[in-house]
Amino acid sequence: MKDTVFRGKLRQWNKDKGFGLIGFKKGQRDVFVHRSEFKDLTRQPKVNDRVSYQIMESAGGQIQAINAHINGVSTPHHVKLKPQDTQDKKNGTQKLVTFLAIFLSIVAVINLIKYLL
Repeated sequence: MKDTVFRGKLRQWNKDKGFGLIGFKKGQRDVFVHRSEFKDLTRQPKVNDRVSYQIMESAGGQIQAINAHINGVSTPHHVKLKPQDTQDKKNGTQKLVTFLAIFLSIVAVINLIKYLL
């Protein structure tokens, strides 16, 4: 699905924070997009811009736009994941697994203490 190019309209844009929401289809959830995913811009995105983009699932499980461009304003581009991006993804997964292991250990110790008392 990452190679598929989607089109939508920028429904919201927070210029101070640099992110917004792209309306995909009526009745569907809007797609999050960050300013860093717009490349080669000649101007800042604004509400009602027609946008083409690809999607990916973020570390938090949310769908977000990548490789975005404003139709008629910026040129389309398609970026492959660099080895560093893959490494960052592995590090994020390792941190999540470590956090879950520690959290579950703490819960187990608390329950053991409750059981013994």
